Amino acid sequence: MIKNTCVFLLYCLLASVTFAADLSPEVSVEKSLTLPTLLEKIQTNQKKINDMYAETTTTIKSNISMPGSTDKGSQTMVQKGKMWTKGKDKSKIEMLSPTKQITITNGDQMAIINPETGQKMIQDLKKLKGQGAGGKGQGEMDLAKAMEYFDLSVKQLEDGNYVITGKPKEVNRFLTKMEFYVDSTRWVPVKILMYGQKDKLMSQSEIEYKAFDVGEDDQAYLPIKNISNVNTPMGKMSVEMEFGNIKVNKGIGDKEFEIK
Repeated sequence: MIKNTCVFLLYCLLASVTFAADLSPEVSVEKSLTLPTLLEKIQTNQKKINDMYAETTTTIKSNISMPGSTDKGSQTMVQKGKMWTKGKDKSKIEMLSPTKQITITNGDQMAIINPETGQKMIQDLKKLKGQGAGGKGQGEMDLAKAMEYFDLSVKQLEDGNYVITGKPKEVNRFLTKMEFYVDSTRWVPVKILMYGQKDKLMSQSEIEYKAFDVGEDDQAYLPIKNISNVNTPMGKMSVEMEFGNIKVNKGIGDKEFEIK
């Protein structure tokens, strides 16, 4: 049941960080910090990261059982992997164990590869997302989709931090609200909440960061751990993802993200 979860969760983490970093100027903000200033502060950290490599260890514990499944009780899986990112539209995730799979995103294309059999599936993300070519990067397309489906707002909390809230413009039976909590000293998303019907909390993710040197006398914050707890009608799942051997701005070549 849980063997195919890790790739999805890695993409969720990357997408959530990009989403919080690239909010559109059309988002409303309450008095305290003007929106352009808030956006500039959030984007400053992201703009320092040209490329990144990391090795991942993901531990998933779940008691979720699907109808007809023979899996009963609590299950635990530890998955090892590697990930590369470059710019807004290039990423590569290689799962090493217990299953092997490579997922590459490059602009408007995504490839899923089985390294053991060589089987490859290539998808056109423009068709999947219903976006025109437009020269948009992957992060920008994700934002466009978010702006299409969500009403977004920003407010400052009593502790000085900020929360970005997204509510579906149309009734959604599964998701009613998302919240991204942004640390106002480092300007990074540190907590992400997703709510279901009757605003019941479905999942909560907390992200830990570490400062890395990205240039002369300059640093950027990158995730080193993400802890998520998910509640569903079928059970609960906890996911702890750790990032190690992180390398920033070392010059990853475009060949790493080739899709052919």
